[in-house]
Amino acid sequence: MSNDSTKNEEESLFLDEMGDVTPIKSNNKISHKKKPNKPLMQTAREIENYAIDDVFSGAEMVEECPNVLSFARTGLQHNVLKKLRQGKNPIEYSLDLHGFTIDQARQALLEFLAECETANLRNVIIIHGQGNGSKGKAVIKAMLNRWLPQAEMVLAFHSALPRDGGNGAVYVLLKKPKTTEVEF
Repeated sequence: MSNDSTKNEEESLFLDEMGDVTPIKSNNKISHKKKPNKPLMQTAREIENYAIDDVFSGAEMVEECPNVLSFARTGLQHNVLKKLRQGKNPIEYSLDLHGFTIDQARQALLEFLAECETANLRNVIIIHGQGNGSKGKAVIKAMLNRWLPQAEMVLAFHSALPRDGGNGAVYVLLKKPKTTEVEF
């Protein structure tokens, strides 16, 4: 028996088995885990602890923003950054800022970061859009690029892969929660 006849038989068997299979429909929606079960409500005073003078202000001055956002604190391991850029970290929580004004986005970001810390989350995504609703300028994206490096708990961020929103979203790596030692 020749290789060609074996190959044809195998192909024929495969096609017979796959005859009634229908392809999975692709949807381009981001799927994430639901919100953490821990209570996430913060008091106004706790949220204020995350405010950074001037930097988290609602100033309208928006500079030009790069297409791909990327930031990392010094000392972060190369493999950790690579995993973040490749979208390999499981997304634990998300924030969607579509349609927000700068002030609304600022407040939502402050609450989001406080909730993430309370729930001990490390890998989150922030969806900011690409500026299609604001006359072609990615206003919220530019503000996030300014705000996120100023938040101490943010170790790194990078624009998402197309499957997770592309340049209209950022993966954010947060500091590990502080553990408390218990003495016996």
